[in-house]
Amino acid sequence: MFPWETRESHVATEYEHLYAELKSVFAAAYDEIFVTDGEGYTVRVNGACERNYGLKAEQMVGKHVNELVSEGIFSPSATLDVIAQRKQINLVQQTQNGRRLLVTATPVFTQDGRLIRVVSNSRDITELLNLREQLDQLQERVETYEETLQLREEQSGMKLTVRSPMMLHVLSKIEKVAKVDSTVLLLGESGVGKTYLARYLHNTSPRKQAPFLSVNCSAFPESLIESELFGYERGAFSGAHEKGKKGLFEAANGGTLFLDEIGELPLSMQAKLLNVLQEKQFFRIGSTTPIHVDVRIIAATNQDLKKKVEEKSFRNDLYYRLNVIPITVPSLRERREDIVPLAIRFLEEFQETYGIEKKLSYTAAEELRRAEWPGNIRELRNFLERIVVTADEDVITAKHVTSALYDEEETAPLTPQEGLGLKEQLERYEGQIVRQAYEECGSTYKLAEMLGISQSSAMRKVNKYVKEL
Repeated sequence: MFPWETRESHVATEYEHLYAELKSVFAAAYDEIFVTDGEGYTVRVNGACERNYGLKAEQMVGKHVNELVSEGIFSPSATLDVIAQRKQINLVQQTQNGRRLLVTATPVFTQDGRLIRVVSNSRDITELLNLREQLDQLQERVETYEETLQLREEQSGMKLTVRSPMMLHVLSKIEKVAKVDSTVLLLGESGVGKTYLARYLHNTSPRKQAPFLSVNCSAFPESLIESELFGYERGAFSGAHEKGKKGLFEAANGGTLFLDEIGELPLSMQAKLLNVLQEKQFFRIGSTTPIHVDVRIIAATNQDLKKKVEEKSFRNDLYYRLNVIPITVPSLRERREDIVPLAIRFLEEFQETYGIEKKLSYTAAEELRRAEWPGNIRELRNFLERIVVTADEDVITAKHVTSALYDEEETAPLTPQEGLGLKEQLERYEGQIVRQAYEECGSTYKLAEMLGISQSSAMRKVNKYVKEL
């Protein structure tokens, strides 16, 4: 064998290996590679092309791209633009199976300037564009929501802090029933904002220029609640004012009377209230002259009135008179989206009231969002007021929140929580420790040292309990 034959054989073998390697890379490429000759006839395609266009390679190779476009396989063609303009082209292409591709088509020239190949590289951006469209739609909804909320505030003259779909539904229902004079019964736990919503209903109703008066039915003994509601004539009883007194029904004439804690109303008063609702009139204590009134009634309770009816402690007929339009106000733990916005609003109010400015840290906000708040909005407001007044730091941290929540200086005690298994409760407790420690040390290395765990474990716990925010 001659020496040059050995060299030629070696070069051929290297070429074969290189060709096989390039062929493997071409086939393995996740992004599409679509190659045509200088006239636009398909020369080679990789597996991604089959996935993107729903065709086998042999159904594309040999065809002119014009033919593929006319068959609706894809459109537009970057290859045709390259042939026409003799430069690299970037565009977004739509395929027959609904995919959208970001295509970069590049011309390949000979040394004398002849176009011999067009190599197109395409990436499937369908999901990315779908996410962008969803984001745009979400942004439109947010803008619509903000405009609607601003309009609601202008019409009612009240500050509304609502983000949760549940509460937005409640507001929509209130706005609908505000247009008519039907009796409304607000149901929900203590502190969810029933009084605030009753006033909002009044302020968005045709009666908004008339009085809005409220009375807590549990705040007066049975001997006084009647005079509070219906008033009395002079000399009606010992200690009565010499000029007599208007009751709340009379004072609220033309407007709205809010009866809070209606479930606490004594049975003797329930009959008289029922008579006012039916007859639109009442008698002052010590008078035989009926007083006609035009008052809208909104009642509220945190009790199960149906159960009280069964127990004979609440009149069945009054219940049905009040329960014309029942509206259930969700608890704060059922609308956690509202917790942090409410907290920020309260901090702004305390700054105006006390001149003390406090900011809420990221981890503190998450601790607030995780808490159960059995006292709902009222508890949240009082809780933040306590921190604002007592904390020395300008930024409220997770440590402030956990210490105040559990009346301890360090971490929360491990107390059983109804509805959660042992694993979930331990995870909640571990999360509180990790978030508080990470806020103090600021790095996973220091966190690992502080908690006595490996740095990889610290990273996993930070990703789970902190970075999830």
